Parts: sequence; structure tokens; C-alpha cells
Amino acid sequence: MKKKTLKTIVYIVSFIIIISGLFVAADYFEMFGTTIEKRLSFAEVRFRTVDADTGGIVMNAGARCFQKNNMNACTLKDSHKVGIVSVNIPVQRAVKKTILFNKAEEIYKSIDPKINIMIIHGDYHSLTTALLMEDLYSIKVSERTVEMMPREWSNQEEEDEVDE
Repeated sequence: MKKKTLKTIVYIVSFIIIISGLFVAADYFEMFGTTIEKRLSFAEVRFRTVDADTGGIVMNAGARCFQKNNMNACTLKDSHKVGIVSVNIPVQRAVKKTILFNKAEEIYKSIDPKINIMIIHGDYHSLTTALLMEDLYSIKVSERTVEMMPREWSNQEEEDEVDE
């Protein structure tokens, strides 16, 4: 190869590298502008349901979540584990983006700073747990143990026999 051809190739490659570097630096310093992108993500909360008297696992429990002005604040998720009730709580995020970079991420705060989660089962008293939304924003998955009190079912037939 001739020296002149090699020199031309080196100039072209150097020019491309310098222009690319300038483009990346300009984008990093937001010279081409930014956009705000809304993203919906979910915070997952799991509850291990156990009987308060025996410590045994309580199966087939459900959950219901509510907040101020929002009576259905979560969705029940199949946890694929025995005795685990899993709920997904929606979290809105705003991501400030440039062409190449995600610069910042903010969380849209909900109106009510806490969420109430009610664990429901037909044979146990419903238990309501209040969680702060701020705590949910910082974690992706958390697990809590919930001790459920069994309901006292009175048998009307047994009571009638005792009275006679």
C-alpha cells in the first residue's frame, strides 16, 4: 500500500472516531435535548400466611388492596408457592432520556401515602396491613409473614342439644 493511501485511511478513521466521540459527549451533556418517558412497573409484595394457633400454612388465601380514591389498588399474582399470597402494586416512573442515555428516574407519588392490603380467607378473620408507598418504591419484592386468626364457628345443632 502506498503511504498516501494509508495516510488517507488513518485520517478518515480518526475523523469518524472524533465525530463519534463529539456526538456521544454532546448527547451526554443534553445538547440534543431530552424526553420524559412514562413507565409502568410493579412492586411485588408477598405474604406468607400461617395459622396463628398452630403455625401451619394457610392455603388458598386472597388479597384486596385499597387506597384513598382507589378501591382496587393492586392485582393478585399467582406465586406458584404454597401458602404465599402475592400482589403486584403499580408504580409509575418518569425517565428522563437523551438519544443514548437514561439520565434520571423519578417516581410519581400516589395521592395516598399508604396502601392497605387485606388478606382474605373463608375460615380465618381478614387481616389488614398498611404499608407506606415510599417503602414499596424502594424495593422490588418483599415478603412478610402474616399470622391469621381462625374463626370460631358455632354449631347451632350442638348448642340446641346442650340446652335441652
